[in-house]
Amino acid sequence: MHAGKNANRFSTRRRGFGVLLGVIALLAALCAGATTASAAQPAQTGFGPPQVVPVRMVDFGFDQPAWFPPGRYTFHAINAGRAVHILEINGPGVDNAKTPVVRPGDAADLTVTLAPGVYDFWCPVGNHRQLGMQLYVRVG
Repeated sequence: MHAGKNANRFSTRRRGFGVLLGVIALLAALCAGATTASAAQPAQTGFGPPQVVPVRMVDFGFDQPAWFPPGRYTFHAINAGRAVHILEINGPGVDNAKTPVVRPGDAADLTVTLAPGVYDFWCPVGNHRQLGMQLYVRVG
């Protein structure tokens, strides 16, 4: 009976060791997958093709993110309002970059390279800025 107890303990320990090895292998696979996934997504730099960001221009505001990592961007300005709008950007290294006038239902692209800092996105048409069509965007 004493030998049976020892054999049972040995079997339980062996099974526990196998489970532990399985958990370690699973964690290693998950870590390798996370590393591969992050390596597959290159960091945005000032070079290479720009990342396209949709910007909905409404009466009277911008529907877009307020933070970006540094890099090249093409802002696809879509006029979803009833008035004409322009997207203008000012900030570090970007001085008065703007789209042409965008009529309701139309869109225009504006490509810029954004360095770390704060950028002013606004509409220079009439009093649109004063009506709230302005957004400070942080980069970095």
